[in-house]
Amino acid sequence: MRQFSAAILMFLAGPTALAEGIPDGTKIRDDRACYTIFSGAWGHGRKLGVTWQSIAHTREGGRNVLDIVVHQKANNDAFDMRDHFVLDDGTLLPIRLETIRNGKPHAFLEYRNGRVTGWHFGKDATRHDVDISLPGPVWDGNLYGPTFAALELKAGGQFAVPFYQYDRGLGQFSVAVTATERVRTPEGNVDAWVVHAGPNPAEMLDYLIGRGSRRELGYRAAEGYQLLGGDCTGIN
Repeated sequence: MRQFSAAILMFLAGPTALAEGIPDGTKIRDDRACYTIFSGAWGHGRKLGVTWQSIAHTREGGRNVLDIVVHQKANNDAFDMRDHFVLDDGTLLPIRLETIRNGKPHAFLEYRNGRVTGWHFGKDATRHDVDISLPGPVWDGNLYGPTFAALELKAGGQFAVPFYQYDRGLGQFSVAVTATERVRTPEGNVDAWVVHAGPNPAEMLDYLIGRGSRRELGYRAAEGYQLLGGDCTGIN
């Protein structure tokens, strides 16, 4: 999921990934889930908002795709962002991204024939066109949790995942499996991988990924965290 914290908060440095990682879409299950976003220390935070995430294996244009919606609302709806991803069902390579921010179109990207084209609005509220030749396979830099969950996670595993993100340009996710732990969820306790990951050393978080289900259970850092569970009524 594209984390609210990645847009708003800056986090602690993390390790550099060592090996190329290729996400495997068959590891990702259909899901519809609500998460609660907190600020502050792990387990003692103040609620900031919620994130709704839906994941569906479906078909589009005669091909198998993974359709993912991530809709975040925080700070009494002052922050409202909805990302809609269409990805290749097998590799999670991006096909299309549509982003709406605070009720207005914010970005549109299409990936095809080794290029990414489209547009986005920058921090100066100016529209910027996108037309970039890609150096090779890249994943969408707005999608975090499912991308990491689809890797071949194992104890001590470290990966590099190249990405394109409309504000950052080309980059690389660094991903490292650092531990396992039991995580409390609304459905009960779940064994999880702790995956230290992010787009650069200043924005690394610990993602909690179910070991059996590969479900994203949440993430955490010193300044805030997100956990499965909450009330996303009216969000889609």
